[in-house]
Amino acid sequence: MRTLLLAALVALPSVASPPVKVKVDALNEAFAAAMMKGDAAAVAAFYSEDGHLFFFKGTTLKGRAAIQEFLTGMFKGLRVKAMKVVSEETHPLGDAILDQGTYEMTSESDGKVDTTRARYLQVLKKGKDGKLLLFRDCPLAD
Repeated sequence: MRTLLLAALVALPSVASPPVKVKVDALNEAFAAAMMKGDAAAVAAFYSEDGHLFFFKGTTLKGRAAIQEFLTGMFKGLRVKAMKVVSEETHPLGDAILDQGTYEMTSESDGKVDTTRARYLQVLKKGKDGKLLLFRDCPLAD
């Protein structure tokens, strides 16, 4: 019986241990806070120097500088009023972490308030200082 139970446990899919999930959740919370401040440099700092943001309508922003430039323009015409990022699955993959979940963002542009609900898939890697950074970020519109 013990052997069967052990075999069943070994066969379970790998889900991140709580410490990894806690770190990913903290990154997502801080990212949302920076978005609500409208601080392009602070948001871009969550990406690795070679990070990619696969944005809607086929746009791919390559590198932290390009992401920051895009966000600077975006924040000129848009104010993020609320944002919540919910990690649903986090999986360690060698030196990277795969995270998938949902987010909800309420923004205001030209006096119009809009709420976006979407899924996301992101790959995180540790930077030189050991801090988790977004290496690949893919919001998926619902």
